[in-house]
Amino acid sequence: MIKLKKRKQFHQKHTDKKIKLKGIAYIFLILLMFVTVIHDSFVHELPFYYILLVIGGLLVGRFVALTQKVMIGKDEKTLTLKVKPIGMVITILLLMLRYFAGKMILEEFNLLWAMDGVYLFFIGVYFAKVKNMLKQIDEQFYVYLFDHKKS
Repeated sequence: MIKLKKRKQFHQKHTDKKIKLKGIAYIFLILLMFVTVIHDSFVHELPFYYILLVIGGLLVGRFVALTQKVMIGKDEKTLTLKVKPIGMVITILLLMLRYFAGKMILEEFNLLWAMDGVYLFFIGVYFAKVKNMLKQIDEQFYVYLFDHKKS
């Protein structure tokens, strides 16, 4: 229990605002899209194969997560997020897919509720990104503890 409390304090004290805001934004988007999909699934009785879109989103999200890295800042007191240039390109492509092309692509496959399919895909993407960020923050936490236990 004490270990978890120390880890939470470390996260709050040493995590950069950019990382915190990104995490909050991703979680908010996931919840918003999840509520929409749950509502539509009860109203329209969505078929089970929509789950494949979540799995596809998780796979894409893991790939996207590889383009960003949580690092200890120069002052050695904050964690910062560094995104590779390819990550920015992928993010722009995903934004275009989400807002412009996603619905059209899924309608070509005759999915009746194409927007719900797009939402499910991006729930997977954002979930994988958040999970990867938290994993990297935890790794940096243990590195920080190990270095400070030595001294």
